[in-house]
Amino acid sequence: MIVRLLLLCLLSFNLYGTSNAELLKRADTALKSGKKSTVFTAYNSYKNLYLKALIDGDVALQKKALRGIVASGDKLHIDVSEYQKKLAKHPKNVVKHHSSKPQVKRTVHPTAVTKPTIKPEHTKKKIKIIYTHSITKAQWKGNELIITFSKNLVKNRVNFFKLEDAKKKSYRYIFDIHTSLLGKNYKLRKSSLKRVSLSQYKRNTARLVIESSRKLPLRFWYKQNQLVIRPGIAGSIHQNVSLKKEPPIAKKTIVIDPGHGGKDSGAIGYKRNIYEKEIVFKISKELAKALKRKGHNVYLTRTRDTFIKLPKRTEYANKKRADIFISIHANAIPKSGKIHQAYGIETYFLSPANSKRAARVAAKENIKDMDNMNRFGKESFLNFLNREKILASNKLAIDIQQGMLGTLRSHYSNIKDMGVRKGPFWVLVGAQMPAVLVEVGFVSNPKEAKRLISSTYQKRLAQGLAEGIERYFAKNP
Repeated sequence: MIVRLLLLCLLSFNLYGTSNAELLKRADTALKSGKKSTVFTAYNSYKNLYLKALIDGDVALQKKALRGIVASGDKLHIDVSEYQKKLAKHPKNVVKHHSSKPQVKRTVHPTAVTKPTIKPEHTKKKIKIIYTHSITKAQWKGNELIITFSKNLVKNRVNFFKLEDAKKKSYRYIFDIHTSLLGKNYKLRKSSLKRVSLSQYKRNTARLVIESSRKLPLRFWYKQNQLVIRPGIAGSIHQNVSLKKEPPIAKKTIVIDPGHGGKDSGAIGYKRNIYEKEIVFKISKELAKALKRKGHNVYLTRTRDTFIKLPKRTEYANKKRADIFISIHANAIPKSGKIHQAYGIETYFLSPANSKRAARVAAKENIKDMDNMNRFGKESFLNFLNREKILASNKLAIDIQQGMLGTLRSHYSNIKDMGVRKGPFWVLVGAQMPAVLVEVGFVSNPKEAKRLISSTYQKRLAQGLAEGIERYFAKNP
């Protein structure tokens, strides 16, 4: 009862000073921002409004807040499935009629009685979905690829990154653009390039991939409603373009934590000789090699098959003054479950679990250090930890997830994106830097387990992780 009163007081202090309409308006404005930090603010505002609406019994506000939570969560790659279910339960607006009988209009005539005229019912109009931002044209003009949009383009609508493999002579330049193709297909082949593809990667994201067998001096710039890309395949750089070279990423200190170890084998695969602790250790070593090649200082919490308590892992990262902490794990479901249907990769950052799935995964990864704390005690404890690092950890999780997906999907089919989620992982508690936990796949799934024990797959997975980490450092120097 005391906790509930405190919660009500906090809500009153934070929310009731401003009208619901004003708070909703601010959240809607923040949602439109291209900055992830601002969208994250909108996400939290919508959640606060939803909680207030539940207390006040305001059904209309509940629905608006839930829509905002789902929209902002989708932008941030946060699992909002529970909120989607709640939104689906809200009834759609229904037009109420005072009478089930048709309305009759009677006119009085001095000499005759007229028949009643029945007003025809209004036919339902077809709802047409209008996209506010879309690609209207994409074509080569000489050695420049010009993509034209329905509205002027802003920089934060485009996310650019590179995936390079010198040994295999594969250089990919990728543009993720928050827009729609409206179902169109574009032929963008160029004889001097291995591949040029433009497709609808996600519901609100189009992906352009330019692949070459050699490194390209690629440049791009914005021109009102156009994105102009010059891969540098011939001739000189466009004379009217003044572009600064990307500053080199400063050397960082990274601590990688291979999950489990020693007496704690972690998840056991669909075959008894497949252990989580062995797979994640090999992937962690490959990731360390990839990051060292990029010039970073890299440390592993364990360098052999030994058991280390969870608090000691982040304590080690703190002593090394690490810039980021990454804990590598593999997932599994019981044999009694649908092992062929459960597969995919996901990345977590520290926060109280917001879904049953997150709670289940956390229960699997956490050891019994705090079994004497009840669920409320654990979540209250988490609310006071790493508060200032949650946003940074969320950003890191998003970049790492995208890095893994981008690399693996270029080599393998059926790479499932299980998203970025928040969960109560005790291995991340106490970290004084952005920290994430990566679930690289399900050892209980026969197909995914065979990939996870493959050295080639492990190297490619590590490469994707490294690309995601580099992307994070580029945006957060």
